[in-house]
Amino acid sequence: MSHLRLLSTDFDGTLIEHFSHGRCTADFADVLRHHKKHGGVWAVNTGRGLVHAIEGVEKFQAPVQPDFLLTNEREIFHRSSDGRWMPEKGWNQTCYERHDELFENSQALFDWLRSHADLRPGISIAEEDGRICGVITSTESEMAEFVDLLEKKIALLPDFSYQRNTIYLRFAHRDYHKGSALGELCRVLGIRHDEVLAAGDHFNDLPMLDGRFAAYPCCPSNAIPEVRETVLAAGGHVASLPAANGVAESWRFFHTEHNK
Repeated sequence: MSHLRLLSTDFDGTLIEHFSHGRCTADFADVLRHHKKHGGVWAVNTGRGLVHAIEGVEKFQAPVQPDFLLTNEREIFHRSSDGRWMPEKGWNQTCYERHDELFENSQALFDWLRSHADLRPGISIAEEDGRICGVITSTESEMAEFVDLLEKKIALLPDFSYQRNTIYLRFAHRDYHKGSALGELCRVLGIRHDEVLAAGDHFNDLPMLDGRFAAYPCCPSNAIPEVRETVLAAGGHVASLPAANGVAESWRFFHTEHNK
């Protein structure tokens, strides 16, 4: 068995470049085959919701299927023997309950957000099931300005946080992010921190790339500067290639380093 038992990979921007054909590359396909042959587990750790994640994985056409989908930066689903995606009920249920409570106690913040968005044509409110869940901006610079303002607004809300990726931002409980979901998956599977490779490219990937949940963090060459800095500070690998080919490069780098 390889020393890398679990691959935790972001999807958009990390395995597929934005505006690409969305297919698995031959190099990453070879890595997946080798990883699975030697008993490895693959988890797609994404900001997509479950339905959108399944669509992306099907279009990706990898030679093997992920064993887990970690969706919305916090939920965990495992692939059953008949190919269905089943929730990790204990974790997911607690996650839903804590977010319900958080959002119920954040109405004053949401009232401010509605007023703010009414005055800013570049900001749109995102809702799920009739409840505010985040915002979408017209540009990344508008998102950066909004985040600066939001940080001030939530300074007195200790449990309130968010996950950000390009022009999309999702509100979240501070305890739930890609890193904590990865940590829970490792706990369930009995996989150690030093058996995990995590790959990401954007802000919402930072919690799984800072060394707390994966001893082998990496990013493709197209990752934003903040991700590159976090990966290097954690002793990880910044690839010279973009997207999935960069993840494959990093996987081989860590194998070579381990076998020296």
